[in-house]
Amino acid sequence: MDSRHPARARSGPTLHLVQGTGGDAVDAGRTPEPRAFRRYPLWRVLGLNLLTLGHYLVGCAAVLAAYRSYPVVGWPLGVGYLVFAVVQLYVLMPLVVCPGCVYRTMRRARCASGLNLLSARLCPPAPPPGGFEERGNGAMCQNSLCLWSWILPVPFALPGLVLSFSWQALGLTVAVAVLATVRIAVVERLAVCPHCLARRWCPVERARRAA
Repeated sequence: MDSRHPARARSGPTLHLVQGTGGDAVDAGRTPEPRAFRRYPLWRVLGLNLLTLGHYLVGCAAVLAAYRSYPVVGWPLGVGYLVFAVVQLYVLMPLVVCPGCVYRTMRRARCASGLNLLSARLCPPAPPPGGFEERGNGAMCQNSLCLWSWILPVPFALPGLVLSFSWQALGLTVAVAVLATVRIAVVERLAVCPHCLARRWCPVERARRAA
C-alpha cells in the first residue's frame, strides 16, 4: 500500500492484463487509474491560475470592446463580471467548498488550483452545510457559478456586437468561447480531474461516470 497516494491506497490492488498458459487472456480487471497528486506540481498550479485569470481578463475585455460606443453599459457590465468571476473562485470556493475537501485534511497537500492553501488561511476545515459533496446541486451551486464565470462574457457581449459591431470585440468574444471549450473539454478532463484525490467524492466526476 502506497501511503503517499491515499486514493490509490483505498482503491485496493489493481489487476492487469496477463496471458494464460493456453494463450487466452485472463481477467483484465480495470485499467490503472492516472497518478493521483497529493501535492500538485507548482507549475501546474501556477499554469491553471494564470489560465483562469487570463480567461477572466479576456472576458472583461470582450464585454468592454462590445460596448465601446456605450461605456455607461459596458464598464459596469465588464467590471461587474470580472468581480463576480474572481470572488466566486477565490472567496466563495475557499469558504464554502474547500473546507470539506480531502486536500484540507492532509498535511503538505496542494490541490490543482492551490485553493486549499488559501482556504486554510480563511476558515477552519469543518465542512459547512452545502459544502463539497453538494457543490453540484442547484442552479446557483458553486459548480454552476464556476461554469458561468467561463461563459458569461459571451451572452453579455452579443447585444453590444449587434448594436455596434467591431472585429476586435468579435475576436475577443470568440476567444472566450474557445477558452471555455478548452477548459471544459481538455484542461479539466485530462489535466486536472484525473489526478485529483477528491474525484471519488466529486459530484462532477460522479455525473461523468453515470453518463
